Amino acid sequence: MHGQAPCFGARREGRASAWAGGALRPALIVVLLASLALSACAGKKPQPEELPPLGPPVAVQESPEFFVANLAPRNQDLTSWKDMAPTVRKSLRYVNSKPQGAAAVKRPGLTVTWGDLSRSLTRLRDLLPRLDAEPGLLLANFRWVEVPGGINYSGYYEPQVRASRTRKPGYAQAIYGLPPDLGRVRAKRGRYHDRRTIEEKQVLANRGLELAWAADPVDVFFLEIQGSGRLIFDDGTQAYVNYAGQNGHKYKSSGRIMREKGLLRRGDIFEQREWFRNNPERVREILNDNPSYVFFKFGSRGPTGAMGHEVDDWLSLATDRSFIPLGSLVAYGVNAPDERRGSVPLRGIGFAQDVGGAIKRNRIDIFCGGDARANYVASHLDAKGPAWVLLAR
Repeated sequence: MHGQAPCFGARREGRASAWAGGALRPALIVVLLASLALSACAGKKPQPEELPPLGPPVAVQESPEFFVANLAPRNQDLTSWKDMAPTVRKSLRYVNSKPQGAAAVKRPGLTVTWGDLSRSLTRLRDLLPRLDAEPGLLLANFRWVEVPGGINYSGYYEPQVRASRTRKPGYAQAIYGLPPDLGRVRAKRGRYHDRRTIEEKQVLANRGLELAWAADPVDVFFLEIQGSGRLIFDDGTQAYVNYAGQNGHKYKSSGRIMREKGLLRRGDIFEQREWFRNNPERVREILNDNPSYVFFKFGSRGPTGAMGHEVDDWLSLATDRSFIPLGSLVAYGVNAPDERRGSVPLRGIGFAQDVGGAIKRNRIDIFCGGDARANYVASHLDAKGPAWVLLAR
C-alpha cells in the first residue's frame, strides 16, 4: 500500500445506522474500516506516467533551418550544450595532431583539410556557452554540407558479459587476447584462422591467450560486434576489454545468416537473442558461419574510439573515415527506436570519433552508452536520416 496511505483517511457519510448505540464489536469495526479503505483505494486509478512532448519526426530530407528549430540538448541526454565541451576537446586534440594543410578527406562533394576541421571544432567550442539561448548560431557560423543520399543509421553500445577468470562449469567460452603470430600471418597471406577453425579445432587453446571465460558464447559474439565492453566476473569484480585486432576475414552478420536460413523475420539483435535462447543446440552452427573473429585486450576505461579516446553517449559517431573523416563535426538525425513510443526523433550534434569494419560510406554508427535504453536502441536501430558536415564559415 506504499503511496496509498491517504486512502485510509477517507470519511464516509450516510452510515449512522451501522454505528447506532455503539453495538458493533471492535473486530467488526476493524473489518468495516478496512473494507471502506480498500473501496476508496480501488476507486482511484493510477495516473499514467506523463511522457515529455516530442518534436516532429525526422525526415530523410529536411532543411538545416528546420533541423535547428527542433534541436535540443535533451535529445542527447544533455542538460546544456556546454556539456559537450569535453567531447569537443577530444576531437580537437586529434585533429590538431595532424598536418593542418593536408587533406582529411578529398572526394566528390567534400574536400576538407585537418585545419578546416580544427577551425570548425574551435568555433563550436567558443559558441557552446551561447547555444542554449541562441541555437541559430549554428546556422550563422557554419556551412552545412549535406551528405548526399542521406545516412543509414545503426547504433552500438557497451555490452556487459558474465565471465570467470578461470575455466569452470558454466564458463567455457574463451575470450582471446591477440595471438603473437597474427601480424606475421596476416602480412604473409592476409588472413588468420577463421572462426570455425578457432572454435571447432581449438587452435588457440592452451597458449596462454585466454583473458577470461564467458558464460554465454552469444554474449561474446555480440561483444565482438561492439568492439569493447565490460566483463562482470563471478567474484564480483569487473574489467574493461577493448578491441585489439581482427583475423582478416570478412564480417558476415548473424542477422543476415539467420535470415538466409529462413530462421528470422526481422533479424534484429533482440529477435536473434530470443532465437538463440530457444535453440541452444544450433548456436555454434550460426556463429561459425561468420568467419570474422575479434581479439581483445584489457583496458582501464570504457569503449575507446579510433582516436584513442573514450567515446561518449549520443555524441560519438563511428564513420567511414574516407567518407566522413575522423574529427568531423556532424549534425545527424534519425527516428530512434523507443520501447514506449515506438520511435522518437533524435536530432543531434555529433563527432566522428570512431570507425568500424561494417561502417562504409553512407553509414553512421551512433554510440548509445551502456544502460538498458542504449542496449535497446543499438539492438533495433536500422533507419535512414539526414546528416551534414558542419564547417566553420
